[in-house]
Amino acid sequence: MSTEFSPEVNELIAQVFSSGRYADQDELLVEAVRLLGERDRLRDQIAAGTRQFATGEFTDYNPTALRNRFDDLKAGKSFRP
Repeated sequence: MSTEFSPEVNELIAQVFSSGRYADQDELLVEAVRLLGERDRLRDQIAAGTRQFATGEFTDYNPTALRNRFDDLKAGKSFRP
């Protein structure tokens, strides 16, 4: 796939490449698409949480459960609400 970018986007891409983090545009594009998908999933989760809060479908703060959740996140376990 070939895409032409605006000069501004080309400058951003050049800045990213100068960091040495990505080897080529394909690698950068794959990461960008992955992050966009992650952002969309987070937006969906926030919207669901906002709806639940508005309708009273939530659990009160539980410090032990919250600590366990953070520990799971650090260990790389996925979240299942």
